[in-house]
Amino acid sequence: MAATTADALTIGPASISKPVSQWGLAWRRLRRHKLAMIGLGMLILIVLLCILANVLAPYPYEDIDLKRPYAPLFSVGAEGKPMHLLGTDALGRDVASRLLYAGRFSLLVALITTVLNVVVGSVLGAVAGSFGGWIDTLLMRFADLMLTLPTLPLLLVLSSSLRQFVSLQNLLGSSLSVVIIIFVLVIFGWMGLARLVRGSVLTLREQDFVAATRAMGGSQARIIFAHLIPNSLAPIIVAATLGFGGIIITESALSFLGFGVMPPTPTWGNMLNDARGAPLEYLFTQALSPGICIFVTVLAINFLGDGLRDALDPRLKM
Repeated sequence: MAATTADALTIGPASISKPVSQWGLAWRRLRRHKLAMIGLGMLILIVLLCILANVLAPYPYEDIDLKRPYAPLFSVGAEGKPMHLLGTDALGRDVASRLLYAGRFSLLVALITTVLNVVVGSVLGAVAGSFGGWIDTLLMRFADLMLTLPTLPLLLVLSSSLRQFVSLQNLLGSSLSVVIIIFVLVIFGWMGLARLVRGSVLTLREQDFVAATRAMGGSQARIIFAHLIPNSLAPIIVAATLGFGGIIITESALSFLGFGVMPPTPTWGNMLNDARGAPLEYLFTQALSPGICIFVTVLAINFLGDGLRDALDPRLKM
């Protein structure tokens, strides 16, 4: 009997498993979501290809060869130069190289825009939900007003107006056009996330840990940035992930219409714009290749966002 008790004392504590954190549990759920893991793998591959464009691309994206416009697939390059795997465009620029560099700029614009949307939307939504009263009314009615505006026409008008203004100052360049498109996308991109964070904060501000922080003399700023926003990270991450793909599509649409990032800086959108004058037999290399890149990237992000939504929802048991 004594031996049995001793065995129980030695075996019992070792058999107790360590508690799993909320993020550890979310990662376990995400790993079981097959489409999410496929999307994550595709996205990592695309990002790595774009980051390593300097190494993988056979040509610089601005390298022009006017003697080889609209070269076909797997065409031979100039003497001593690599093969054109996806041919060339109207100016003889290598399409495969431009796809890699275009992905770098398209993903960079989407990433910076998403981060800024998260910062602006989270802060405004948390302030509105935390303070309430006239501050909440003012901020949310302004968000409602922005949501009622026709987004695409205003994006075109604002982008064109900013472009004309800076061109008058002799400041317009390809890098500045990237800043302009990010600024325009942020102006019309923060409202949905602000409303989401406000709804989350309205449920959190009456919790015991917020009341305890307030009773201990914590300022309103500390409550917002140390408690309310961190405890709203789950819906913020899901919304940011799903919004990332939408930003890629919006930037591509603006660049396709000629109001986005300016050449010679390549993006998938302005590559589609450049393909409008291509002969029909070169449709795949000129138009379908950047279109497929946009499609695959957005699909991977949506798969990942769908998996994150399921993994971070505490009401689901996966």
